Amino acid sequence: MNRRKFITTIGRGTILSGLAAISGILIFRNSKEKDLCTYDFVCKECQRLKSCTQPEAIILKRKKAKNSVSNG
Repeated sequence: MNRRKFITTIGRGTILSGLAAISGILIFRNSKEKDLCTYDFVCKECQRLKSCTQPEAIILKRKKAKNSVSNG
């Protein structure tokens, strides 16, 4: 491996890592403007769902309660 290829590989890795980090921050950051969670797919796997007061979590809890009553 020569110096040019090494520097190119390091540069690409740095750019890729930066893009991944920025994407994660933009997707999962807390919005200070509104207190609404738009990630309903996250609620299904959330460990704090029982105590969550977000509207989406309340809706999901109601749906689960209706399903359990109708199935059981």
